[in-house]
Amino acid sequence: MGLHDRLNTLRRQAGSDPPAPGRTSAEAHAPASEPASGNVLDEIRARLDRMGVAGTGRTRANPPPSSAVVRPDELAKRLNGELIDEHLVRVDRIIAASHAHGRHTLELAREPASPFWSSDQRVGFIDTETTGLAGGAGTVAFMVGLATLEGGQVRLRQWLMTAFAGEGALLAAVDAALCDCDHLVSYNGKTFDLPLLRDRRRMQRRPDAPETAHTDFLHPVRSLYGHAWPDCRLRTVEERLLGLDRQDDLPGSEAPWAWKAYLSFGRSEDLERVVQHNTDDILSLTLLGPALASVLAQPVAHEASVEGAARLMERLDGPAAARRLLEGHQKSLSAPGLLWLAREWRREGRYDQAVPVWESLAERGVQEALEALAKYHEHQRRDWERALRYAEQLEPGPRADGRLERLRMRHEAATR
Repeated sequence: MGLHDRLNTLRRQAGSDPPAPGRTSAEAHAPASEPASGNVLDEIRARLDRMGVAGTGRTRANPPPSSAVVRPDELAKRLNGELIDEHLVRVDRIIAASHAHGRHTLELAREPASPFWSSDQRVGFIDTETTGLAGGAGTVAFMVGLATLEGGQVRLRQWLMTAFAGEGALLAAVDAALCDCDHLVSYNGKTFDLPLLRDRRRMQRRPDAPETAHTDFLHPVRSLYGHAWPDCRLRTVEERLLGLDRQDDLPGSEAPWAWKAYLSFGRSEDLERVVQHNTDDILSLTLLGPALASVLAQPVAHEASVEGAARLMERLDGPAAARRLLEGHQKSLSAPGLLWLAREWRREGRYDQAVPVWESLAERGVQEALEALAKYHEHQRRDWERALRYAEQLEPGPRADGRLERLRMRHEAATR
């Protein structure tokens, strides 16, 4: 690609039309009385062609003919959307509850999702497609999707920039839609999507969006399945929880190149696939609330971590809800889970339930259980002999040594 073509590409990315065919960039800006000779440009063009790309020895592919360039208005038609600003396409559609997504339909989205959110909240499911996955000042969200539940159906709105100049209009449209939501749902949105939108607003000198409640499903999935699954990517969650096997899906990592191909050459095929990828991501989000609520209710049946489910319940619904979950799955608890349950019983003075748990763990040499039994027999039963028996099994340390010395003195005094 010559310098003239590269300059035209940069103009398209910025949202400006390139100069008319047959005119160089210099000619387009030069006074009419001083036509450009083009000799310098020809020399630079030849040097760039000889250099190739980043020292690989290959020249860049030529852009497609102008007839193959998909202009923004044509792109909007292909997506069944509309051009709402010079460089912004909006796709706004209603997806019926009968729409199949994996082994479920979108009717599942209407099911209760407690404790993640309540049925009276206005929930928005948000996902972005960006020019890079690392974040930073140079990363831009070129597409934002937002789904809401309306009348038992899913309303999905997607805003797609066709040039960098469309970012202000995109942020304004997204912020207006977010005003109707009081709870946001994302996947890795707390770390990536929402901070990115916040930073882009500030770079566009726009006010920050109002604070709203936010559920980032990456963290519940890690708590429930981080011990068992190879990873906790959304794709893995879809396959294992929703039964969704995406066909001909464009990976999210390729989305930046699809958008750059449109900016550079006007090619829209892969960009249209990005829109479908974003659609699938968001539809999955609408189903994950009820799906994960079912996992929390029966973690063993869904092969999830009971302790992880209890941690979620404690954070979302309080310690009492976590304790009830642990009690209901006591036979499936690991040693840390049993210790947690015993601590909850001790706080409530239910030693008749806590002590058998400590005794079973003490037989396995669990230090916390041994210490708990030593404390129980010293302070509750005042049985120095039994307290001393457990204290002698503790690993040496300042606290254990001090308890051991105190109990020996009390035991000797009691046997005189």
